[in-house]
Amino acid sequence: MGATKEMFLRMREDDFNALSNETRELFTYAEVREADEYEMNKEDKYYLSLKKAERKAKKDVQTYLFSKRHPNK
Repeated sequence: MGATKEMFLRMREDDFNALSNETRELFTYAEVREADEYEMNKEDKYYLSLKKAERKAKKDVQTYLFSKRHPNK
């Protein structure tokens, strides 16, 4: 049996609201983000520093998981 894969979808709020409750119950996770989050906060130095740390952490996690899957590389 192979690894379980998860699918990540992006959709507009109206489309999500049009889904039936039965369909929504199939989601294991849902996150709401402001579509213009960056535009609203691009002048905020603290926000930018947090986003930079977030990107670095994500890259570090991906690098770690890759090296864990491929220990000889």
